[in-house]
Amino acid sequence: MMRRRKVVIVEGIIGAGKSSLTRELGAALGDDTLIQMEPDEANDANPYLADFYGDQARWAFVMQVHLLQARYRMHLQAQWHAMSGEGHAVLDRSYFGDTCFARLQLKNGGMTQREFNTYRDIYHAMTASVMLPNVCVRMLVAPEISRNRIESRMSQREGRRCESGIDLRYLMDLDREISHMVSILRQQGVTVIDMPWDVDRESPEARKMAVDSLAARIAEECPPDSFLDLHRRTL
Repeated sequence: MMRRRKVVIVEGIIGAGKSSLTRELGAALGDDTLIQMEPDEANDANPYLADFYGDQARWAFVMQVHLLQARYRMHLQAQWHAMSGEGHAVLDRSYFGDTCFARLQLKNGGMTQREFNTYRDIYHAMTASVMLPNVCVRMLVAPEISRNRIESRMSQREGRRCESGIDLRYLMDLDREISHMVSILRQQGVTVIDMPWDVDRESPEARKMAVDSLAARIAEECPPDSFLDLHRRTL
C-alpha cells in the first residue's frame, strides 16, 4: 500500500526561522514535496506589508483579508497535492495560523469589532473546503531571540526594513495566540510536533540531522483510520 502523503504546517512567531525550516523540511521529505511559502514582500505577494507597519489601523483588515485568501488557496493546492498522491506538502504559516494575527489585531485595536466579524465570517465560509493538516510543527523560540533575528535580517534584506515596527511585546502576544491556535488543532486530532529552535545548530551537519529526524517522524506518522480521518469536522 502506498504510504499516505501528508499536509504539514510550520507555525512560529515572526523571526523564528519558519521559512528556512520549511524549505529544508520540504527538501528532506522528498523531491515531490510541494513547498508553499508565506506571502511576504517578495514578488509583491503581500503588497500591504509596508503600509500595514506604517498605519496598522488603516491597513490591518485589508491586509488580513488579502493574506487569508492567499493562504486559503495555498491550502487547497496543498491538500489536493497530498490527497492525489503526488507528494507531501509543507506550508510556511497556515490558513489556521492567520487567525492569530487577526485576533491580535482586534485586541490591539488595529481592527474594529465590525471588521473582525467580517474577517471571521469570510474565514468560516472558506473553512467548509479546508481540511485539517496532518501535522503541525510548532517552532519554540523565545520572543527575545526572535527579535534579535528580526533585527539581523533587517540589516541584510532591503524588503525587511519595515519590520522595525515589531516590538517585543507584540512578539510575546503573538506567541500566546499561536500557542492557543495550536492547542485547538491538537484537540481536533492534529499531530503537533514541538520543535525547540532557540539555538542555531553548531554546524550545517547538525542542522541537517535535526531536520532529517523531523522529516522521518512526519513520514512515519499514521492516523488511526486514513479514510475516516478526512471527516474531522465540528460546528
